[in-house]
Amino acid sequence: MNKEHPEDNAQSRFTAFWMIVISLLVFVAGISFILWFNSSNEDAAANQIESGRAKKRAENLVAVNQQQRALISQAEVVDKTKNLVRIPVKAGMKLVLPELRKQKAAVSKVVVPGSPTSLKAAQVKPAATEKKAPEAAKAETAKAAPEKAAAAKAAVEKK
Repeated sequence: MNKEHPEDNAQSRFTAFWMIVISLLVFVAGISFILWFNSSNEDAAANQIESGRAKKRAENLVAVNQQQRALISQAEVVDKTKNLVRIPVKAGMKLVLPELRKQKAAVSKVVVPGSPTSLKAAQVKPAATEKKAPEAAKAETAKAAPEKAAAAKAAVEKK
């Protein structure tokens, strides 16, 4: 050790410390750049594959949407033995809405557990309504089915 100049010794240690810190920073920056460069090349290849898959999914979606639009906009007989027909949505709404408008509004019986209104909904009693025997309801539905099918078919033929 140099006892004659102690400040030279402290200064050389200080310089050595900063040289080591700077060398480590340069090393870490170099490794980071290499990793970034390699990952960007891999990302480009992955993006190219993914863009091809995304294009195929978009084409499939367009095809499915076209099929669904065709189903809801065309009329056809599904099953003659059951008097089952498929009619366009607008024609179906014209047939069903008048029936729904005739019905009186009633309290919903749906109770969502844990909701603040669930206790109130459980306490509310629906208005007394005329209850039909199950056999009578089935007979009425069986009578109305052919009439509704004929009305639906007539609505489709008008267009």
